[in-house]
Amino acid sequence: MKKYLLPLFLTLLLLPLINLEALAQENRTPYTGNNTIIVSLEGIGQRYEFISDQLLVRHNETTHRLECVLPIASLIPLNDTIPPAMAYEVLFGAKYPELHIMIEAPEQQAGTGRFTPANRGRTTSISLQGVNNETIIPVAFQPEKNTFYFSTNFDLMLDNFQASMPVKYLPILTGRVLFSIERAQWYNLRQQ
Repeated sequence: MKKYLLPLFLTLLLLPLINLEALAQENRTPYTGNNTIIVSLEGIGQRYEFISDQLLVRHNETTHRLECVLPIASLIPLNDTIPPAMAYEVLFGAKYPELHIMIEAPEQQAGTGRFTPANRGRTTSISLQGVNNETIIPVAFQPEKNTFYFSTNFDLMLDNFQASMPVKYLPILTGRVLFSIERAQWYNLRQQ
């Protein structure tokens, strides 16, 4: 009888922990997928452009920011003369598999929960190679029912992040990286 009491007791102790984890997952806003981003590495005399349709977007109601997550491994070159692993190597995808962009969300109309259209500079936090950097970028927002779309184009210098670049790319790249997000969307599943 005693040998059955110990597993039962341990199970009862762990049960509240499982329930708390389920509650934490329930309060998180889900990501909206299938958003496209173009990342261009500026070279001497040309640009090396990569695209991904795996940009994830969600609205964090606590921080009032759009959280964008880009898996670095999902970037593919836009032309076959570009080395396929170039973006992965330059952005150190093996050590930092995701690029995080957090954009200040537009204001909500009082009491309606709807977002107002906006086209202006937004404070944005970018995490690249483990270093966070804040900047102001132009963002255009277009709200619709339960969804809002946004577009932005901005650039950054790897030097501003104290980021390193693989030696083999030093002779051909300037260190400038351009980002283009066109009509990415976040869909609010909670207000259906």
